[in-house]
Amino acid sequence: MKKISKFIFIAALSLSVVSCDSFLDVDNFQEIPAEEAYATPQDVTNGMVGAYWSLGTYRFYGRSVVAVGDMGADISVANPSTSHLYTISTYTFTETDTYLKEMWYYGYKVVDGAFKTIEGGKALLEKGARESDQPALYSAISQSYSLSALSYFTLVNLYGLPYQAGGNNTQIGVPVLKKALLPFEDIKRATVEEVYIQILNDIANAKEYLNKLDDGTKASINQFFFNEAAIYALEARVHLYMGRYAKAIVAAQKAIDLRSSGDVSNEFYIKMWSSVAITDEDIFTISKTEADNLSANSLNTLYDTYRAAISSTLKSYFKSTDIRLGLISGTHPKKFDGLPSSSSTSNIPVFRKSEMYLIIAESQARLDQIAPAKTALLYTAKRNTAIQTVADLPSTKADLLKFIEEERIREFFQEGHRWYEARRTNSKITVNVAGAGLFDVAKFVYPLPADEINATGGVSEQNDGWIDNLPH
Repeated sequence: MKKISKFIFIAALSLSVVSCDSFLDVDNFQEIPAEEAYATPQDVTNGMVGAYWSLGTYRFYGRSVVAVGDMGADISVANPSTSHLYTISTYTFTETDTYLKEMWYYGYKVVDGAFKTIEGGKALLEKGARESDQPALYSAISQSYSLSALSYFTLVNLYGLPYQAGGNNTQIGVPVLKKALLPFEDIKRATVEEVYIQILNDIANAKEYLNKLDDGTKASINQFFFNEAAIYALEARVHLYMGRYAKAIVAAQKAIDLRSSGDVSNEFYIKMWSSVAITDEDIFTISKTEADNLSANSLNTLYDTYRAAISSTLKSYFKSTDIRLGLISGTHPKKFDGLPSSSSTSNIPVFRKSEMYLIIAESQARLDQIAPAKTALLYTAKRNTAIQTVADLPSTKADLLKFIEEERIREFFQEGHRWYEARRTNSKITVNVAGAGLFDVAKFVYPLPADEINATGGVSEQNDGWIDNLPH
């Protein structure tokens, strides 16, 4: 692991000495001055691709962020004999935990790559880039803003307490880095409110630069990249977490409209998980191929060779008529069983249409719009074949919200939503800790890596008292 304070936004500096407590052995790319590193539009595109790589690595969204979302909750358990994610599953991690260190580092590596790409692209535009090069620059800048927003959103929900709708949200969040830092310069943590402001600003900037493209160029950005629908999907999720339900509805519906794909049949829904092709469900998905050679570091291997399993709690949410049971075999979840030719190769969905419909359903229910909430909910609920019409869904607000929370579990098991969602909704959950009662996960926050806290300079503020809120 490498320390963020030694590399974030130091593109213009060449560091020949790195302290032994640093996470970073300076990469060759980061020793190149910014004006040389982003000298051409292709350099800017390459910078964007690098940020995507950091997002999709197994150390961040390509495995760990997703795995923690299930292992830290009540729907998956790690196997003690293989140890993979076991510290997360049993809440026996410490401030030196490898998974927590890697997510911290690679989350900020996404931010770093996105920031450099944005600054490099803007510099070329200001210098008078050729008209034929401008679309590529606008696209790279837009996608980089989106990647930054997604990374900040992920980091603040791992290492900061949940956003409280209607509160001032002065609880400590994560660093928001907006300028080049000097070596060993102290980094202050922003409040949760300030982090969410940064996220929304990044989303607004992503839209601004995307809207500089013509409609055809916009439409050419497919679901393996931060396309226009994906920007709105991210915005919908962020507004939901902030309790801004009217805004969440608008953004989620915009994402659905922009995706403009057909419904997915029950038969296809089961089959789509064994393919790496884009489906009508996908809004933004992290692409994986056999050439990635993930092997031991894939979600697939975690639930196969390393024998992680679903909990009995998860299975209790399903009726026998639910087609999604076809993605469960005993205690083994099958969404990431891979390809026939490569069991470790599966795409990692970040935003799906199903999530947008459930965001609309929940937001409308919370705003007392029961009838339209049931209409939106039916999109996923009918995967239980006993549910055919809205008349088969709960009628009261309380029952509908309870159904929607459980529907999220049924729809997104193994995709890493549950832990983050339980914190958002202040749900008490049962976790894989012997003798523990219901866990108030909304009061819990993961610690920052000890190496980050202890190194010279950098972030010095730990999540004080995090250990006191462990399940017990």
